[in-house]
Amino acid sequence: MRQKSDAGKGSTMKKNAQSRRPDGAYGNIERLAEIAAHMLEAKRVVCLTGAGVSADSGVPTFRDALTGLWSRSDPMQLASQAGFAAEPGLVWQWYMSRLDGVESARPNAGHEALATLEILLPDFSLVTQNVDDLHERAGSRNVVHLHGNIARYRCNRCRAEYSLSDEDRTAEYPPVCQ
Repeated sequence: MRQKSDAGKGSTMKKNAQSRRPDGAYGNIERLAEIAAHMLEAKRVVCLTGAGVSADSGVPTFRDALTGLWSRSDPMQLASQAGFAAEPGLVWQWYMSRLDGVESARPNAGHEALATLEILLPDFSLVTQNVDDLHERAGSRNVVHLHGNIARYRCNRCRAEYSLSDEDRTAEYPPVCQ
Protein backbone atom coordinates (compact mmCIF):
# COMPACT_ATOMS: atom_id res chain seq x y z
CA MET A 1 0.00 0.00 0.00
CA ARG A 2 1.35 3.41 -0.93
CA GLN A 3 1.77 6.09 1.75
CA LYS A 4 0.51 9.62 1.20
CA SER A 5 3.19 12.21 0.59
CA ASP A 6 3.65 15.36 2.66
CA ALA A 7 3.05 17.52 -0.42
CA GLY A 8 -0.31 18.85 0.74
CA LYS A 9 0.62 19.00 4.41
CA GLY A 10 0.34 22.81 4.65
CA SER A 11 -3.32 22.83 3.69
CA THR A 12 -4.04 19.88 5.98
CA MET A 13 -2.39 21.67 8.89
CA LYS A 14 -4.36 24.81 8.12
CA LYS A 15 -7.60 22.84 8.05
CA ASN A 16 -6.65 21.14 11.34
CA ALA A 17 -6.25 24.57 12.96
CA GLN A 18 -10.01 24.86 12.81
CA SER A 19 -12.46 22.67 14.67
CA ARG A 20 -15.85 21.55 13.51
CA ARG A 21 -18.68 22.84 15.72
CA PRO A 22 -21.87 20.83 16.32
CA ASP A 23 -23.72 23.11 13.89
CA GLY A 24 -21.27 22.14 11.13
CA ALA A 25 -19.40 25.45 11.02
CA TYR A 26 -15.70 25.77 11.70
CA GLY A 27 -14.38 27.77 14.65
CA ASN A 28 -10.93 29.31 14.78
CA ILE A 29 -8.80 27.33 17.24
CA GLU A 30 -5.96 29.84 17.07
CA ARG A 31 -8.24 32.66 18.20
CA LEU A 32 -9.58 30.51 21.04
CA ALA A 33 -6.01 29.68 22.11
CA GLU A 34 -5.17 33.41 22.11
CA ILE A 35 -8.19 34.19 24.29
CA ALA A 36 -7.34 31.30 26.63
CA ALA A 37 -3.78 32.62 27.01
CA HIS A 38 -5.12 36.05 27.99
CA MET A 39 -7.48 34.46 30.50
CA LEU A 40 -4.65 32.43 32.07
CA GLU A 41 -2.56 35.60 32.44
CA ALA A 42 -5.39 37.61 34.01
CA LYS A 43 -5.55 38.17 37.77
CA ARG A 44 -9.34 37.87 37.72
CA VAL A 45 -11.87 36.75 35.15
CA VAL A 46 -15.57 37.58 35.35
CA CYS A 47 -18.15 36.15 32.99
CA LEU A 48 -21.68 37.55 32.63
CA THR A 49 -24.36 35.24 31.27
CA GLY A 50 -27.98 35.77 30.36
CA ALA A 51 -30.92 33.83 29.01
CA GLY A 52 -29.07 32.63 25.92
CA VAL A 53 -26.89 30.18 27.82
CA SER A 54 -29.91 28.40 29.32
CA ALA A 55 -32.01 28.60 26.14
CA ASP A 56 -29.98 25.68 24.75
CA SER A 57 -31.21 23.66 27.74
CA GLY A 58 -34.84 24.41 26.86
CA VAL A 59 -35.40 27.24 29.34
CA PRO A 60 -37.42 29.92 27.51
CA THR A 61 -35.96 33.40 27.26
CA PHE A 62 -38.01 36.45 28.11
CA ARG A 63 -37.65 38.67 25.06
CA ASP A 64 -37.43 36.38 22.01
CA ALA A 65 -40.13 37.62 19.62
CA LEU A 66 -41.59 34.16 18.89
CA THR A 67 -40.88 32.00 21.94
CA GLY A 68 -40.03 34.48 24.70
CA LEU A 69 -42.09 34.51 27.87
CA TRP A 70 -43.06 38.13 27.32
CA SER A 71 -44.33 37.39 23.80
CA ARG A 72 -47.30 35.65 25.40
CA SER A 73 -47.48 37.20 28.89
CA ASP A 74 -47.55 40.70 30.36
CA PRO A 75 -44.42 41.28 32.47
CA MET A 76 -46.16 43.89 34.61
CA GLN A 77 -48.83 41.36 35.50
CA LEU A 78 -46.48 38.46 36.26
CA ALA A 79 -43.15 39.96 37.32
CA SER A 80 -44.01 42.92 39.51
CA GLN A 81 -45.13 43.44 43.09
CA ALA A 82 -48.24 45.21 41.77
CA GLY A 83 -49.15 42.24 39.60
CA PHE A 84 -48.59 39.85 42.50
CA ALA A 85 -50.75 41.98 44.81
CA ALA A 86 -53.55 42.13 42.21
CA GLU A 87 -53.54 38.44 41.23
CA PRO A 88 -51.39 36.35 43.57
CA GLY A 89 -52.83 33.05 42.35
CA LEU A 90 -52.08 33.75 38.70
CA VAL A 91 -48.53 34.88 39.47
CA TRP A 92 -47.92 31.94 41.83
CA GLN A 93 -49.08 29.35 39.29
CA TRP A 94 -46.96 30.97 36.56
CA TYR A 95 -43.84 30.81 38.73
CA MET A 96 -44.54 27.21 39.75
CA SER A 97 -44.84 26.32 36.06
CA ARG A 98 -41.51 28.04 35.35
CA LEU A 99 -39.92 26.26 38.33
CA ASP A 100 -41.04 22.88 36.93
CA GLY A 101 -39.47 23.75 33.58
CA VAL A 102 -36.19 24.88 35.13
CA GLU A 103 -35.97 21.78 37.33
CA SER A 104 -36.48 19.47 34.35
CA ALA A 105 -33.82 21.26 32.26
CA ARG A 106 -30.27 19.93 32.13
CA PRO A 107 -27.02 21.90 31.93
CA ASN A 108 -25.66 22.18 28.40
CA ALA A 109 -22.15 22.45 26.93
CA GLY A 110 -22.03 26.19 27.67
CA HIS A 111 -22.72 25.64 31.37
CA GLU A 112 -20.15 22.84 31.47
CA ALA A 113 -17.49 24.94 29.70
CA LEU A 114 -17.92 27.74 32.25
CA ALA A 115 -17.66 25.25 35.12
CA THR A 116 -14.41 24.00 33.57
CA LEU A 117 -13.09 27.57 33.34
CA GLU A 118 -13.73 27.99 37.05
CA ILE A 119 -11.52 24.96 37.72
CA LEU A 120 -8.76 26.16 35.38
CA LEU A 121 -8.64 29.83 36.33
CA PRO A 122 -7.55 30.81 39.86
CA ASP A 123 -9.97 33.72 40.32
CA PHE A 124 -13.01 33.14 38.10
CA SER A 125 -16.44 34.58 38.92
CA LEU A 126 -19.66 33.90 37.11
CA VAL A 127 -22.43 36.50 37.23
CA THR A 128 -25.75 35.48 35.73
CA GLN A 129 -29.04 37.16 35.02
CA ASN A 130 -30.67 33.73 34.98
CA VAL A 131 -32.84 32.52 37.85
CA ASP A 132 -32.12 28.85 37.15
CA ASP A 133 -29.42 26.78 38.85
CA LEU A 134 -28.00 25.20 35.69
CA HIS A 135 -24.55 26.76 36.23
CA GLU A 136 -24.39 25.18 39.69
CA ARG A 137 -25.63 21.82 38.43
CA ALA A 138 -22.85 21.91 35.81
CA GLY A 139 -20.31 22.35 38.62
CA SER A 140 -19.84 26.12 38.98
CA ARG A 141 -19.42 27.19 42.60
CA ASN A 142 -18.74 30.94 42.46
CA VAL A 143 -22.03 32.13 40.93
CA VAL A 144 -23.79 35.44 41.61
CA HIS A 145 -27.47 35.54 40.61
CA LEU A 146 -28.44 39.13 39.79
CA HIS A 147 -32.17 38.38 39.73
CA GLY A 148 -32.32 35.72 42.44
CA ASN A 149 -33.05 32.03 42.13
CA ILE A 150 -36.47 30.71 41.16
CA ALA A 151 -36.19 27.89 43.71
CA ARG A 152 -35.67 30.22 46.69
CA TYR A 153 -38.58 32.02 48.32
CA ARG A 154 -39.11 34.70 50.95
CA CYS A 155 -42.17 36.20 52.56
CA ASN A 156 -43.02 39.56 50.99
CA ARG A 157 -43.85 41.04 54.40
CA CYS A 158 -41.26 39.76 56.90
CA ARG A 159 -38.60 38.51 54.41
CA ALA A 160 -38.37 35.11 56.15
CA GLU A 161 -37.01 32.35 53.91
CA TYR A 162 -39.52 29.71 52.90
CA SER A 163 -39.01 26.13 51.71
CA LEU A 164 -41.60 24.90 49.24
CA SER A 165 -43.62 21.81 50.06
CA ASP A 166 -45.09 19.50 47.44
CA GLU A 167 -48.51 20.99 48.21
CA ASP A 168 -47.21 24.54 47.59
CA ARG A 169 -46.14 23.59 44.07
CA THR A 170 -49.67 22.64 43.03
CA ALA A 171 -51.58 25.16 45.15
CA GLU A 172 -53.85 27.76 43.58
CA TYR A 173 -52.37 30.50 45.75
CA PRO A 174 -49.02 31.14 47.41
CA PRO A 175 -48.55 30.02 51.01
CA VAL A 176 -49.33 32.48 53.79
CA CYS A 177 -46.54 33.41 56.20
CA GLN A 178 -47.04 32.14 59.76
